[in-house]
Amino acid sequence: MKNLNMPMKKYKYNLVLSSVLLLMAWSVDVVAQGKAAADKPIFKLSYFNVNNSTQYLVFESLMRTEHSVLPQIGKEYEIFLGDTSALVAKIITDKHGKANAVIPPSLKQAWEASSQHIFLVKEGDKELISDYTINKAKITIDTTTADTVHSITATVQTLKDGKWVPAADVEMKLGIKRLGGILPAGDDETLTTDSSGTVTTELKKLNLPGDSKGNYLLMAQVEDNDLYGNIIVEKSVPWGTVPHYNADFFKERHLWSTGRHAPLWLVSMALFIMITVWGTLIYLVFQIIKIKKLGVGKIA
Repeated sequence: MKNLNMPMKKYKYNLVLSSVLLLMAWSVDVVAQGKAAADKPIFKLSYFNVNNSTQYLVFESLMRTEHSVLPQIGKEYEIFLGDTSALVAKIITDKHGKANAVIPPSLKQAWEASSQHIFLVKEGDKELISDYTINKAKITIDTTTADTVHSITATVQTLKDGKWVPAADVEMKLGIKRLGGILPAGDDETLTTDSSGTVTTELKKLNLPGDSKGNYLLMAQVEDNDLYGNIIVEKSVPWGTVPHYNADFFKERHLWSTGRHAPLWLVSMALFIMITVWGTLIYLVFQIIKIKKLGVGKIA
């Protein structure tokens, strides 16, 4: 009876071992497939139209890994207009995985021939890795002033059948250009064009500093629109204040002044601290000398 149980136990052992090995192999395969799926390239092509006169493209190449998204550095690509016979530019991505391309003058005729264009991207001899369709559009900025109230109107138009027509439902930012971006002219961060393609807002940011003549730039910007890409238009207006420079400003006694122009209370506090610290040190030295003399007297 004992001999009959031995093969059965061995069979069960082999069955369990095989199941464990199959499970481990399946787990490794799933992890490998998940990692392969995670390592996926990401391409993004953006179109920019600046002041209705300069058009350029920004291409971004990224690699999505299991834990992060990394830029692809030093990758070479080709951008075409319409088909692979109309080369826009050969580009190499920078440390951020980005590269810029300007539409060359040689493609001016092709560019003006249509109101809609398709940009194609290739990597070497590989198939097309990205395509991007853009419709031509432009923005104009008009201003009015009534009873010291300034109003700004931005109009978006798109080219259709050779004519500029209003572009409705286009979201944009409208305000004053600043180093950190666009300061909204009114209360809303963004505005949306109506059926006539316009948005109007009242300037509520008053007394902002301008240049030496009191001018600053108004700015209208459409960002990453599915139809029109990125459109940026600027217009200078004399609505700012002229900066006043006081030549004696830094000679006056302020907290941020240096040297002999520091506030008297700050100088007094610093002197008091210095005198207190040095006085304490000198007092301790005299006490040590006094103690030493007393010790010598007792020994004698």
